[in-house]
Amino acid sequence: MLYRLTYLLVVCCSVISVLAACDNTPPASPTPPPTVTPLAALPGGEPSGTPPSSSVAEGTATQENEALDTPTALPAPTGAVVDSAVATAPPTDESLPSPTAVTATGTGEALTALQALGELKPRALAWQADARLVMLSNVRPGQEKNLLGGALGDPSVNEPTPGGKGRNWTLVAFSPSTNGAVALSMEGTQVDLVKEGMASDELLKGFAPAEMVALDLASLDAGSLVDSDKVLEKAGERGKSDKVGIALLAPDGLGIGPLPAPQTGGDPPQIAYELFSTDPIQQTFIFFDATTGDVVLDSSTP
Repeated sequence: MLYRLTYLLVVCCSVISVLAACDNTPPASPTPPPTVTPLAALPGGEPSGTPPSSSVAEGTATQENEALDTPTALPAPTGAVVDSAVATAPPTDESLPSPTAVTATGTGEALTALQALGELKPRALAWQADARLVMLSNVRPGQEKNLLGGALGDPSVNEPTPGGKGRNWTLVAFSPSTNGAVALSMEGTQVDLVKEGMASDELLKGFAPAEMVALDLASLDAGSLVDSDKVLEKAGERGKSDKVGIALLAPDGLGIGPLPAPQTGGDPPQIAYELFSTDPIQQTFIFFDATTGDVVLDSSTP
């Protein structure tokens, strides 16, 4: 019995000692706060002394915006203010330079239209055996390719033929087999009008039909036509001007025909003379039947 009491007493004392030892264990140390490294010590950080506070940055931006919004006073100008700008008026039609008129004149012998045709016809047939008459007109040297570029009478293209005579007659011929056109002048010029772009498709088409065979130079008898000097005599006072010109042409092929027939019930002429003025102020023309010399159309007739 005594042994059991002694054993219980020892056990209780052991328990009490253990509990006491647990109560005397010092409390655990608190976890230390994380170490904060200054921005200046990090790569790319702000320099030492720069406050990281966002409020400071906002204050700085506000001051900069206020500085930008505040206008800077400019010094007042001194002396008289002079406007040095020069206003230039836009060009007008009157201020534009006028084109230089062509004044070149032929240097050859003065010939009538049929005299010139007698010399130019062989050259046209040498070019193409089926050459047809398109036009024969006195042209300023160097302007041969422009003969079909506008109306007859342009003083920069056509040279007058007072008395029906000229010094640089130019023959325009067409070839149905090649669909080509050429300009041959008394001064020796030969111009391919198709390559020069001066013979339109409409013009070439107008001379191609078989019914235009009357214009074939190979069979054309110049002796059956009235010469240019005789035609001007029939024009009266208008034919005596030093600014008058005359051309032998095929009206149907050029699109200015058919002309009125010289006689009632007759056929319109396929070859005609056109009298015109090289004076730009005076626009006049008269058409004559080339085989008779009779007037078939007069621009001055009401």
